[in-house]
Amino acid sequence: MAEAEKKFDIVFRGDIVLGHKLEDVKARLGQLFKVDSARVDSLFGGRPVPLKRNLDAATAQKYQAVLTKAGAEVSLVPAGSQATSPTKPARGFTLAPVGASLLRVTERSAIVPVAIDTSGLSVSPAGGRLVEHSELAAEELAPVTVPEFEVAPVGADVLTAGERQAPVTEPAVVADWGLSEVGDDLLKPDEHQAPLPLMVADLEADLAPAGSELGQIPDTRKPLSPDTSALRLAD
Repeated sequence: MAEAEKKFDIVFRGDIVLGHKLEDVKARLGQLFKVDSARVDSLFGGRPVPLKRNLDAATAQKYQAVLTKAGAEVSLVPAGSQATSPTKPARGFTLAPVGASLLRVTERSAIVPVAIDTSGLSVSPAGGRLVEHSELAAEELAPVTVPEFEVAPVGADVLTAGERQAPVTEPAVVADWGLSEVGDDLLKPDEHQAPLPLMVADLEADLAPAGSELGQIPDTRKPLSPDTSALRLAD
């Protein structure tokens, strides 16, 4: 049989495409197949369910693309290879699809809305106090004992005679000192430091006799003679 003549079934096992939410996928499948929510929930029972049968390859691929976009993970199998009657699982447990609710509709607890009275609430401005002044607890001020002070006049001694401490003086040991005469050398001969010799460079020069003429060195350069024949004086 040629590839174009083969027939396929679209099988759904309850898996959803990664990134989609289960409730959104169920809503889209209900819109595509025009069925109620109970019929859609039966598709997510964990067993393979044929959604479309005996489709050619092109039509089956189009259905597969639409269902995948809706978030349902479907597969194409040869027509008739999928059992028409649902079979019970061999064991007592089955794996629910990713994101499926593990509770039946009858097992889910109903959400009872709670009425909250917000008439006594108000919105404070940004940076304001969240507690009113009337709601603040009164703070008890601790008593502070303030002694009786007096201000002394400017320049007065703020210490009494009994508060003032006598200065401690150390006895000075005076050796047998004497005074030198004016102009005497205060250093002993062995306390003097020898002066450092000054290095004087030897100059290659001769001394002229006393009274000699120390004239300048004659200039041997040739004087310049510019050509002024082309110059004219302006009127």
